[in-house]
Amino acid sequence: MLKTLVSGLFVGVLAFSGIAHAKEVHELRLAHYLPPMHNMAAKILPEWAERIEKASDGRLKITIYPAGQLLAVNEIFDGVRGGVADIGWSMPGATPGRFPAMSIMELPFIFKRAENASQVVMEAFEKGYMDKEFEGVKVLYLHTHHAGIVNTKDEVRDLEGLKGKRIRFPSPPVRSLLSSLGADPVGVPAPQAYESLERGVLDGVAFPYDAMKGLRLGELVSYHIDFPMYVLTFYLIMNEAKYNSLPQDLQMVIDDNSGMKEAIAVGRAWDASEDEGRAYVKERGNVFITLTPEQQKLWRERAVPVIDAGIQEADKAGLPGKEIYDMAVRRAAELQKQ
Repeated sequence: MLKTLVSGLFVGVLAFSGIAHAKEVHELRLAHYLPPMHNMAAKILPEWAERIEKASDGRLKITIYPAGQLLAVNEIFDGVRGGVADIGWSMPGATPGRFPAMSIMELPFIFKRAENASQVVMEAFEKGYMDKEFEGVKVLYLHTHHAGIVNTKDEVRDLEGLKGKRIRFPSPPVRSLLSSLGADPVGVPAPQAYESLERGVLDGVAFPYDAMKGLRLGELVSYHIDFPMYVLTFYLIMNEAKYNSLPQDLQMVIDDNSGMKEAIAVGRAWDASEDEGRAYVKERGNVFITLTPEQQKLWRERAVPVIDAGIQEADKAGLPGKEIYDMAVRRAAELQKQ
């Protein structure tokens, strides 16, 4: 009788221990730099975190720290790798020179829509081109925004009008592109772009239409040169040790909400946000500038040295720069036809 009772109690303790283990909640900190009103901050990342929590039956809980509250834009990669944050979303352009393969994807006049560009960036990652630059972290997905344009306070219709204009640039390739077009590139973090325009530090900004609404920049710029030039790349990464410490079933939850499918969906969401931003500035009465065919040709010609330099930088980093660039151009053209 006593032996049966003790055995029953032992089984009960084991069962309770199993339940307790199953209900163990793993808290994850996600850092990014965007203000809360931006679509990525307001919708995309919170919806992803909620999906993770639901799929894990509440055992994974992600707390989001926006607007650089936990880590600044240029600290996020190292902060995640070092464990200050468990997950981080940021842009390679914030740490110039560290992401040569990702920078190739930002060279001028390759992509137009974020969905296609995000797919191509993930294809490049899956081919192993970016293994070295993401060493030490787990890549959840990579993506881009919709192609960016030049947005100005005053009317600009050609290269002569752009000459000397102080334009905010978001990445080294775009800085080089703006210089080649005769503008004066100015480095300003995205969250500070509004204040810089308002104070007269900038005459314009290189951003997609998405930022006209998401960062309220459409209030301060009235002219948009409707000529898609570049995309920016972004990463969502996770601390490897934190990922490896999770039970296998929770790792699977994260894996199921990562990778190519997720990247394409995020790119599609950025395209939708882009269309909303374009409609927003149209409603405000802002002016869309269409470059003449002659001007478009000139702008593309000015970009050639920038493209060549970007490929050479990748070569210096030990990457097949021309191979990566040609792959991106080819796949972008193929996807655009679909």
